[in-house]
Amino acid sequence: MPTLHSENLLDPEWTGELWGAAGRPVLLLTETGEDRSAWWPVAARLATAHAVAVLDLPAGGRIGDRAETLAEFIARMGTRAPVIAAHGRAAVIASLFACRYVAHGVAAIEQPLDAPAADEDTAAALEEVTAGPRKVKCRYLSVFSAEPRPGYAAWLAERIPGAECAVYGTAGRYPHLSAPERFTEDVSALAS
Repeated sequence: MPTLHSENLLDPEWTGELWGAAGRPVLLLTETGEDRSAWWPVAARLATAHAVAVLDLPAGGRIGDRAETLAEFIARMGTRAPVIAAHGRAAVIASLFACRYVAHGVAAIEQPLDAPAADEDTAAALEEVTAGPRKVKCRYLSVFSAEPRPGYAAWLAERIPGAECAVYGTAGRYPHLSAPERFTEDVSALAS
């Protein structure tokens, strides 16, 4: 299915496509090094009711700086309170954005917020999201292929009131792509 629009959206490192033209904005973020075309089946489904942007995150840089750049992109789109769906480390960026700015919802895919951090930057971002002075005040859904750990859903709900976990029971690290119909329904519910 062709995209409505494709261009360099912010600077030479931020690229993506826009799908659909109306409805609550939904941003689909790829993890650095991943191919954004994997989002296309989800984008095509969501574009029937939402303005969808599929974005490549710029490689490198601190998570906080990348959340700020995401805020700049959203401001340039001329929108407020998007739903952001992000996979892996991109989910940390989306969660940090929701901590600092207004989001309508976040779908964090395969990224437990209590996971051991790979580096100090990730640890600081996870700390800000789960225990910082600003709280995530939007709808929040953690999506996993398999149960992340016993008690994770309760742990998450203590830190982000109203947060929910969805276990899709799919193989691999890409439940949103293994079950695109269910994921599309979940994101649409976040956007309502």
